[in-house]
Amino acid sequence: MTDLAVLAVGFGVIPLASILLLSFRDWIAAHRPAVWGAAAGIIAFLGLSHAMGFVLAGKPFLFGGESEAATVLFLLTGLGLGGSLGWFFFEGPFPGPEPSRIVWATAAFLALHSFGDGLVLGHGFVGGVGPILQLDAVNVSATVVHRLVEGAVLLIPTLAAGWRHRSSFLILLLSLSSIPAAYLPGFFFDWRGLVDGSATTQSVSTFLAAMEASLALAVLARGFLAGLTTDRSSRWLPFVLIGFIAISVVHFLVE
Repeated sequence: MTDLAVLAVGFGVIPLASILLLSFRDWIAAHRPAVWGAAAGIIAFLGLSHAMGFVLAGKPFLFGGESEAATVLFLLTGLGLGGSLGWFFFEGPFPGPEPSRIVWATAAFLALHSFGDGLVLGHGFVGGVGPILQLDAVNVSATVVHRLVEGAVLLIPTLAAGWRHRSSFLILLLSLSSIPAAYLPGFFFDWRGLVDGSATTQSVSTFLAAMEASLALAVLARGFLAGLTTDRSSRWLPFVLIGFIAISVVHFLVE
């Protein structure tokens, strides 16, 4: 599993390099509608379009496709947990001022998204003689961009909250959740065999994607768009579209 170790570690640490974004603190502050708008578009794709697409694609395989009621209840639980996390950070008893609440909610989203990506990565190494992954210059480059953008989305609210470099870097470490996640499919395979292990991985991935979707909705509506919509100008709207389309293109090249 040496190849998996190299890929999992590399995949996990890439977002840490986005800490270099803090060198552009003044520029980011001066272009708030563009930066926050683009970040909102990225979250809309990653947390809503992509995550819910994954949920809908995985739904027919839950519980062997034999229980619609159990499947719906399972997914509703995931959506409810993600939404509850969003409520906890923004409206619940979570301590801290508003800017830091946005940071922690976005960090939870990044951790969930990274964990889900790790599961997908690890699943490609289960049951075969080698990884079932497409690795070429375009795919790898797009993956690096994808992960750097995820880290940048988290750093934007840390800048607004006035966090120091060290604190911002430490919270980026949540992206490392993809590393242990990459080993879970292999664990499920050893524990339950190829067929049941693969089904377990699919179920866990789909459940986490449901959590991610509802949490992302809270982060998007309450964290990013709420501050933009208070502005009289709608200069931020084109950048939402640009962010959404740009991260979509990146995923066209990755998947």
